[in-house]
Amino acid sequence: MITRFHHVPQDAVRAWFAEAFPHQPVLRAEIAADLRRCPVLLTDPPNKSYFGHVVELAIGLALCDQSPYPRLLHCLGPGLATRLLTMAGYQPELAGAARYDAGRRNDPPLHPAHLFTAASRLANVRILLNEFDRHYSDAVARTRYVLERYPHLLHGRPQETYQTRHAFRTVWSSYSSGLQSALRSYGPATAQLPLLDGHRQADFLLGTTVLEVKSGRLDEGHYLDELIRQILTYALLALHDGHHVTHLAVYATRYQRLLRYPIDKLANQLAGTPIDLTATGAELAALIRDQPRRRSEA
Repeated sequence: MITRFHHVPQDAVRAWFAEAFPHQPVLRAEIAADLRRCPVLLTDPPNKSYFGHVVELAIGLALCDQSPYPRLLHCLGPGLATRLLTMAGYQPELAGAARYDAGRRNDPPLHPAHLFTAASRLANVRILLNEFDRHYSDAVARTRYVLERYPHLLHGRPQETYQTRHAFRTVWSSYSSGLQSALRSYGPATAQLPLLDGHRQADFLLGTTVLEVKSGRLDEGHYLDELIRQILTYALLALHDGHHVTHLAVYATRYQRLLRYPIDKLANQLAGTPIDLTATGAELAALIRDQPRRRSEA
């Protein structure tokens, strides 16, 4: 998804990427040419950041076999969390408040309206949690307290939610027409993969593919430059953390396009020479650890 770029000093990381992978402009041009050939979905949600959260969360709820986003669910009471999971097609495995977020997916097909309700509620939880995360170590407890006192915050602004629902229908129709099957073919889904002890977080790990979901525009060079650094970072850090990663991918929802690359081949192409992915990942990890700590978005 398109997220806010965190305003922490990134010059050292960007300089490292420019030196380690000098042929990034070649990939940027290839992606730009590819996306220009794609039919663009005419969606114009009022709050693009909120819309991006909704789309990513809906995909996670639809893809994962076990209920994802436990940190968001822990911001809710067990009854509400269970209702949202049920809307998203999960069946709680165990009774009791301690395990309300432990569930497995049911077989019946999802109803898009129910999925939107669950995803949009969790998106509002995420936005509130992210605000507390910037300042407090007990962000989950604070978020839960606020939502208990002000439950209307879960619903967001009525007009914004209505317009977002309309845009979501358009994206979900495209996603369900074949892209979902392609993503499922990559393997079991893990949502919100924490990397490097939480310094970074990938949207998904599908089998051995690191996937980033982008719901906004990618029609300018600086968007693509950031995207390339982002997906390379996630793939290299996932390898550094011991995950078996063979591919990295981007699902550009606005362009109805799924891009997927073998990590070794792509890294060698961008570097202009064969490289050691393990050593490269360790070098990047050390560099990121030296940057000011940023909290991953929930």
